[in-house]
Amino acid sequence: MKHAGLLTAAAIVLLANAFALIHAAINRSGQPEAEIVLTERELNYSPSSDDSGVTLNLRWVDPGATPYSSVWNPEVLAARTLLNQAKLEALGFDCRVAPSDPKAATFYSRPNARNGFVALEYDGAAWQSWIEWRERIEHVPVGQKRAIDYERVSGTRLAVIDAGPDAAALRSRHPELNRILILPAVIRMSLTPRWPSTQGRPARPARLTGYIQEIPSEIHFPRPFSDRLRELSQWGPRAYRVRLRYGRLLEPWVTGIE
Repeated sequence: MKHAGLLTAAAIVLLANAFALIHAAINRSGQPEAEIVLTERELNYSPSSDDSGVTLNLRWVDPGATPYSSVWNPEVLAARTLLNQAKLEALGFDCRVAPSDPKAATFYSRPNARNGFVALEYDGAAWQSWIEWRERIEHVPVGQKRAIDYERVSGTRLAVIDAGPDAAALRSRHPELNRILILPAVIRMSLTPRWPSTQGRPARPARLTGYIQEIPSEIHFPRPFSDRLRELSQWGPRAYRVRLRYGRLLEPWVTGIE
């Protein structure tokens, strides 16, 4: 019985390894879905004692996730919101109850999440617009550092620019393989209630918006690439550039580091 248990455990390990190899081979077959160079600003590295490699975490921003503040008029909010009601319906969300309906709060309080895909643009107009918007809304006392100053020089420059239920359709709308990533995502919907008019400002109507709950962020850095990162970390924070290739399963692997 003991030998049978060991053989079973060994078989499970071999089967898992074989599955991982087949999965990787499928992902890397054919033409790459994207090839992009990102920096330490987009790929956060935390030192680890694991000898097999290191893990980098992909960082991104959603410029369409605007706060529902009385400072903004409805037109500005609508223009900045990426995951609006029309986009949510295209993603398959049930939006049949109007946000202004008295039953909306109950209807949209139910747990809701859908799988979809998002397009992330590197160092483009969406990121620049997000920086400018943050500068407009961030108010700090004179002499204090602003968070936006850090974001401008050290924050990620990957910004969400689109979302949809089909990865191929997203790629056809955004064909730049060296600047735009198409990745799977978990997206949720929320109801923002109506805001009454205050201090002469008009009332803000209730509305439906979505937000991105999750995008796969962990990128494994195998040897010898991980050794290079460990060397850099011994001397404190260092700038680096990582070349990534994404395959047909929208999963990345490292092809170079500088």
